Amino acid sequence: MKILGDESGYVLVLRGLQVFPGGKAAAEGEAPHARIESVSAAGSTICSVPHCCFFCSWCGQPILLPHDRIGSPFGNPDARKIEVRSIATVCLNCKHIGNYSMFRSCRGFDTRHKIMHAPNSGETVLLHWLQCVEKTCPARVPLFVRLENDASTGEVEAAEWLWDELVCAAGHRIKRVPVDPRYHLPLRTSAGPR
Repeated sequence: MKILGDESGYVLVLRGLQVFPGGKAAAEGEAPHARIESVSAAGSTICSVPHCCFFCSWCGQPILLPHDRIGSPFGNPDARKIEVRSIATVCLNCKHIGNYSMFRSCRGFDTRHKIMHAPNSGETVLLHWLQCVEKTCPARVPLFVRLENDASTGEVEAAEWLWDELVCAAGHRIKRVPVDPRYHLPLRTSAGPR
């Protein structure tokens, strides 16, 4: 048995190979293949995925959004599906919509914001690309909302959301728009900045 290691800390264990006539190789002491049985839904595994963990500016509650479902805006530039400096989302605890960013010196940046692994629950959707009141500003802010599977968030509940201090990346006030969480947009659209 050979053990190989590298500087990352991963270890690869190799068993000795036995060469058969005809060029075929097999591991020494190889057991016959075991039958693979399917796993029932009751024994399903919970998988953790990277989430953006933002802290609400008003109540301090953590807001978890799956990083890949919001277009990976704060990741490696090659992996980004959307190019934005900040996003908007609603805190389901206090109903405030706020700006959140992981880029320093951007609206919504907080040193507590981080990327962390958490189980995926509910559905995260893009509701709207928000525009500011300044007609010459090209910045748009995506509004993402995490919808729980058991709760049905509708237009009536969305009307209760508070739009206080919501701004674009340049600091202009965002226009309030009616949103309905039942209808969402794709991450990528052909429409660019206005």
